[in-house]
Amino acid sequence: MNARDEALGATPEAAANPPEGGAVNQATDGAAPPDERPWSPRIAALLFLAAGLAVLAWAFAIPEGTIDQDVGPRAFPLLVGAGLCAAASVAVVQAFRGSDPALTEQAREEARLTEWRPVAALLALLVCYLFALAPCGYWQSTAVLFALVARVLGSRRILRDALIGLVLALAVYFLFDRLLGIHLPPGIVRLAF
Repeated sequence: MNARDEALGATPEAAANPPEGGAVNQATDGAAPPDERPWSPRIAALLFLAAGLAVLAWAFAIPEGTIDQDVGPRAFPLLVGAGLCAAASVAVVQAFRGSDPALTEQAREEARLTEWRPVAALLALLVCYLFALAPCGYWQSTAVLFALVARVLGSRRILRDALIGLVLALAVYFLFDRLLGIHLPPGIVRLAF
C-alpha cells in the first residue's frame, strides 16, 4: 500500500483486492473519467463559438457606410460578434478543461427541470421576427415581439406589455435612425417625424 492509499484511508485488503474488472475508483480524483464526461456542454460551447464567428463573418460582409457617418453599419454587428466570440472562448475552455462532479450533477438536475415549451416558443418568435423585420419594419416588429415574449414568459397584461414594447421600440428606432444615422427598416407605417 502506498502513501496515497494511506492518505485516502484505504485498507490493505482494499488495495490488495481491487474492484472487479480492475477498475480504479475515480471519485477520489475529483474528475470523471474522460469517457464519462458529458459531451453536451462541449458541443454547446463549440456551437456558441461558431455562432460568434458567423456573426463576425456577416458583419465584415456588410458594406462600409458613407464617409460622413461616425458609426458605420458594421460597428454594432462587429461588437456583438466580438462579444459572442469572447464569451464562447471562455465556455470552450471551461467545457474542455474538465468538470466538477457536483456542478455536473447540478447541470443535469437543471436540465431535467427545464421547461422546453417556452424555449421552443421563444425560438419560434425570434425566427418569425427575423422574417418580419424587413417587410413590417423595425419598430412595429419589435413592439409585437416584446409583447409576445412577455406573454410566453408568463405575463398576462398584454396591453401594458404592448405599450412598453411600443415605447422601447420607438426609442431605439429614434436613437439609431434619427440620431446615429443608422437606418432601420421603416416598414409598413412610416413615421411622419
